[in-house]
Amino acid sequence: MVRTVRTGASAYLRYGYEATFGDIASETCTKKFGLQDTVNSLTLTHNRIDLASLGQVEYGTYAYGQQAASLGVGFTLSNPWIFESLLGTPTVATNTFTFGALANGTPTTPKTIQAVVGVGGSATDVTRTLKGGVVNSLGINTSIGNTVAGTMDMAFGIENAPGTVTTAASVPDGTAQTEFPYTFAHGRLKINNTVVAELQDVDITFAQNASLLYNVGTNQAVDAYRQIFDVTGNFRASHTDKEFLDYTLNQIAKGTGTTYAETIGGTPELELKFTKDGNEDITITGSGLAPTDFGITGIAPVEPIFENISWRIKNVTVVANDLATAVP
Repeated sequence: MVRTVRTGASAYLRYGYEATFGDIASETCTKKFGLQDTVNSLTLTHNRIDLASLGQVEYGTYAYGQQAASLGVGFTLSNPWIFESLLGTPTVATNTFTFGALANGTPTTPKTIQAVVGVGGSATDVTRTLKGGVVNSLGINTSIGNTVAGTMDMAFGIENAPGTVTTAASVPDGTAQTEFPYTFAHGRLKINNTVVAELQDVDITFAQNASLLYNVGTNQAVDAYRQIFDVTGNFRASHTDKEFLDYTLNQIAKGTGTTYAETIGGTPELELKFTKDGNEDITITGSGLAPTDFGITGIAPVEPIFENISWRIKNVTVVANDLATAVP
């Protein structure tokens, strides 16, 4: 039998949310992460335990521990549905979808995810279904001349025997969740209710630090739990004044004054918004904003001077207007 190498043209990637851990009976994997979705990494381990023996230098026996899989995905942001993995099921009103902040009821247990990766083979097709998954981190970033890129790191506690069918009829369509891509030209960043001028690049990372829970009696995970929800980011913009330097020097004392304040303040404190048109946008709003560090680059002859600010927020809410698409 002649075997030929497969390319991404023979593959597909979809995901869906589980009703209960490891079970997606109430929904199929029909969602797309975004445009130009890419599997950056897919690893399965059974955590082999190597056992040595007295009287010899070779390993004597192997045993096996927990089954665990990791999936890394890259994509171009084109829809908001992935935020459900971090902020819970959206509330819906007139096609405005609100993914709530921790202070507004985000579950303390993670929303588990399931993913299907299919590859058509020259000898045998392979369809892998990863269940009982948690999103470790979601990153959103953009810079001048680029699209709004997303990256996701996920861990899965269950993978059963693979299927062998990846025909066109079996590939979920997912086109209802794929729209026009967001680019840098659609972006805007506000700090303390003021638009950051001459923004060069910006990124935000959501880390829910979720973990899989195992149980004596099975090598697969049986549940998941989340720990501290950590939202951080940074941006680079023209160095036009000393506002952020003051924030850092004075440990968030307002301006050059001496009145202590824990965070920068303002309404909103942080707002990162991507707008395609009047009917489609994604707004990420954060509160409890505090800078982590302040840096300057480009102090050289005839070079532009930029400031680099990294930061952390306590709470975040995502609101998406998407009049062209119902909740998938």
